[in-house]
Amino acid sequence: MERRIARRYIADSELEIWVSRKGALGRVRRVELPVADLSMFGASVFAEKGAKLAQGQVVEVSIGGASTTTIIRSERAEGAGDGEFRYGLEFVKPSDAFLGEVRLLTEAYRRSQGESVTGEELWLRTS
Repeated sequence: MERRIARRYIADSELEIWVSRKGALGRVRRVELPVADLSMFGASVFAEKGAKLAQGQVVEVSIGGASTTTIIRSERAEGAGDGEFRYGLEFVKPSDAFLGEVRLLTEAYRRSQGESVTGEELWLRTS
């Protein structure tokens, strides 16, 4: 099922994701994953199966020093047997600072593609 409610953009960047480790100590580890696409509501990232990400998991995501809580909404294999997966992330109550960082990345991509940049277009639903 397609859950996207806003236009997604290619983002030549990485998301910093803080993943909780299971066990008695419950430590958190940081991974940087390449972004497949990005919108004001979420993103998708590429990761190996060993990244310890799973559908339904809640993780903390950072972009440019701003962070938000994120839910992993989807997980699907990408490519033929290479072990790479694409994870769909939904931002949960992102701060204005976090949305500002997302806006900077999406606007930079749009400019590189020759599109005019206006804020209201970021919120349009896809058809």
